[in-house]
Amino acid sequence: MSLSHRARKILLTVVGDFIATGEPVASKNLALHHGLELSPASIRAVLAELEAAGYLVKPHTSAGRVPTDAGIRFFAEAMVNLAEPRADDRLARRLAEVAPGIDALLRHANKVLAELSGGAALLRPPRTEAWVLKDLRFLVLRPYELLAVIVATNGAVEHRVLRVDDTPTPAELDRVNNLLAARIEGRTLGEIRAILASELSAERARSPAPPRPQSLAVRALEMGDRAIAAVTEAEGSVLVEGAAQLIERPEFSRVDAARALLRTLDDEALLLTLLDEALRAPGLRVVIGSEHAGHGIGPELSLVMASFDEGAGVVGVIGSQRMDYSQVVPLVRQTAERLSQAMRAG
Repeated sequence: MSLSHRARKILLTVVGDFIATGEPVASKNLALHHGLELSPASIRAVLAELEAAGYLVKPHTSAGRVPTDAGIRFFAEAMVNLAEPRADDRLARRLAEVAPGIDALLRHANKVLAELSGGAALLRPPRTEAWVLKDLRFLVLRPYELLAVIVATNGAVEHRVLRVDDTPTPAELDRVNNLLAARIEGRTLGEIRAILASELSAERARSPAPPRPQSLAVRALEMGDRAIAAVTEAEGSVLVEGAAQLIERPEFSRVDAARALLRTLDDEALLLTLLDEALRAPGLRVVIGSEHAGHGIGPELSLVMASFDEGAGVVGVIGSQRMDYSQVVPLVRQTAERLSQAMRAG
């Protein structure tokens, strides 16, 4: 149903008041406090129209109206589609405080987003398979143990310890590192895994059968494949900040609401499923819990999220349906934009 300008304005005002107070909104208060330039009778007529359209509902006969899920979504999407979203200088200042390193940046950004939004911030780090590699080299830690150091162009650094049957000599390790360097720089981890797997298969076919020792090329390709697999196969975590402050909000004072929130925040597979929705479509998205009842998210929850780093990662805020979308939406959008800038800068 297409709403008139007047109906849109009143609906946004009602939802804004409900988010601020948690109480039903009466036509008299709308007429007195919002400068709508309409009589109470005209406001009541528009409220009845919005109720018939499914955007508002009356809890009981003597109360004002409260928004339905459709009304909440209308308000949230209006905030998403603002042509000039409100900037928040606090975010830029706080993100400038972080120490160097992509992991530190992601954790700090998620913490700042939780503090400024008042909700629980969620961050799915960029998929490592999309990382473009700058360097991969091995160091001997101790006999039969090597340290693999993987450096990406976005500033990410990963360390993995690998056990080997034979400890390479310094000269052999130099040759291993040089052999891998020719196949690595400027390619993504996903591309490198495919290249190493293909070359490893070809080298094994050319190598003598056991018990003769493997060639150095086979050993180098196996070490590189194991190191990269250890990084790409370890992903799947979600960073969560601000759960404690969120559960203190009055919307979660009921035991059942608090339990539903905790179940959602503890279910990493569910959070990954929800956040991955943002990877399938660009821009900022709003998930209303009651619209995803089959997915396990609490019916009174909402999630605002946006992808960053060209769709490699996702950041968002989860809270009650009464979250302040006019504040949360710009914060999520700006956090995603600044993380994308930082990842491009490396």
